[in-house]
Amino acid sequence: MKRLLILLTIFALILNLGFAIQKEHVKNDSLSHKSQTEAVHATNMASEIENQGEVTEGSHEGHGLNLAPFLFIILSLFIGTATRHLLSKGLLPYTIMLLIIGLILGLLTRFDILQAVGLGIIGQAVQWAGNIDPHLILYLFLPTLIFEAAYALHIHTFKKSLVNAVILAVPGIMVAIVITAFALLLIKSMGIGLNEWTILLAFLFGAIISATDPVAVVAILKEVGASKRLSTITESESMLNDGTAIVFFMTIFGLITGEAGGNAFVEFLKVSLGGVLVGAVIGWGILSWLKKVFNDALIEITVVIGAAYLSFYIAESVLHVSGVIAVVTLGISMAGPGKTKVSPEVTHFLHEFWELAAFIANTLIFIIVGVVIAQQVNYTLSDLKVLLLVYVTIHIARLGTIYVFYPLMRRIGYGIAFKDSIVLWWGGLRGAVALALALIVAIDSRIPFEPRNQLLSLTAGIVILTSLINATTVRWLIDKLGLSKIGDIKAGLMMQSLQQIRLSGEKEIEKLKENRYMSGADWDKVSSFLIDANAVEEKPQHFNLEDAIAETRKRLLQKEKESYWRQFSMGMLSSEGVNLLSDQIDALLDFGGKIPLSERQDIENIWTT
Repeated sequence: MKRLLILLTIFALILNLGFAIQKEHVKNDSLSHKSQTEAVHATNMASEIENQGEVTEGSHEGHGLNLAPFLFIILSLFIGTATRHLLSKGLLPYTIMLLIIGLILGLLTRFDILQAVGLGIIGQAVQWAGNIDPHLILYLFLPTLIFEAAYALHIHTFKKSLVNAVILAVPGIMVAIVITAFALLLIKSMGIGLNEWTILLAFLFGAIISATDPVAVVAILKEVGASKRLSTITESESMLNDGTAIVFFMTIFGLITGEAGGNAFVEFLKVSLGGVLVGAVIGWGILSWLKKVFNDALIEITVVIGAAYLSFYIAESVLHVSGVIAVVTLGISMAGPGKTKVSPEVTHFLHEFWELAAFIANTLIFIIVGVVIAQQVNYTLSDLKVLLLVYVTIHIARLGTIYVFYPLMRRIGYGIAFKDSIVLWWGGLRGAVALALALIVAIDSRIPFEPRNQLLSLTAGIVILTSLINATTVRWLIDKLGLSKIGDIKAGLMMQSLQQIRLSGEKEIEKLKENRYMSGADWDKVSSFLIDANAVEEKPQHFNLEDAIAETRKRLLQKEKESYWRQFSMGMLSSEGVNLLSDQIDALLDFGGKIPLSERQDIENIWTT
């Protein structure tokens, strides 16, 4: 309750800021009218800018500069940080809370409530977000989100999960598109709605709604301690199917608008493989550059940022291939060979920077998505019936996507356990990419008004439903499936560690009590902050000696790997050496500690003089 009151106080301060800006704006307008010289100057400047076609609605008089985007970004960042800080222990994931806040802001603007209470300037900022160009969402936010996800991947785990991710992202998404399209045509034949939809439009919607956005789900998986394999395949599939969904979307959209030419399959291959080639070439160039730079954070980070956006721009706008796949390829090259090309002292800073960039991008994009939905979407009773049917349909399509290929995927790489497949099915959220693609259709006058309006409303509804239903229940599902439960050995080790920490704390307190400067402290209060080892939720039930030995081996291997990277950061190990040795450790860890360390042959096999 206290945190909620603080959050409301922050919102009140933001509103007061809006009032102050509004008053200052009015004051400046009145002063400009009082001054004849300023009025003439403003008129001349406005005329000049108007002749250049640069005056936009909501611009400050006399400057021709629209400050609405600037104000919206500032307010969104404060709303996002306040939400994360004060409601971090809330029931809803962070991104879903931002989506709800965006919906509220959009509704306040749609019904002119902000304008009515004297916050017109904030209303203009929100109005700008509600009418944002969908291409801006793709070009501004997508490279950051895609690159950060690819750069943060554990490459060894990604390699072992890649084939399964590709199966889900290419043939899997084709199955999902076909199931969704035929379900929509069935709804049309039943006379429930979608009367003006064609088969191509149904396939177009299938391509739009098949692009998953598991930001909230991956965050929950990491928070509850689910396996790295599950979070890796979830994120890998999302990155790849964003690319394939956009490729399918552009191909079908071209057929509808008459812009497509040639064979669709050949076009798909060209766009996909072209994206890989662009990302690989730019990645090679950036890695060659970074090899010649040492401990210059400004150069190294700026080069990597520029490469992410350059690869997306060249792929999409110049060569007309997949920008998403290009950025994924670049990110993987930076997470793999590029990990040792970045200077050791810059590596941590680079990771922190991309985490910050992804946080800002997610904060802005989810608020924008909420605002866009609230301002642009209209529903009829018929639309709501169709929406519920489509919501069920996409889960059937997702089920088909996973379980058609499940017998194959469980035998490839790490495989997919049945419980993991349930999380993959239920965690297929839809987000900003789907909405941006729907907006591209909604603003194209070559498609009849009613179908494109219905397509936007259905996409927005699916984004809301998957966010409010799937994202909020996936944590419960993970707990019920037992995927967040740690083993008895780990629970025992955790309890031992906590007991050691508490014992060290008690000894330190006894020492401090003898200090004459500290003797007057309230030591009972200090002791209350010590860790309670009995507070561990999962108590170990029984110990198996074989499992205990396996866990010990894994921990020794992990410490050995840490030692290699520490030696690399100190200049005692080359980039080739640390990569080679780390890969060998990862290969041993795949066996789960079942191989005795005395029988390992990795160092002997790679030893050369």
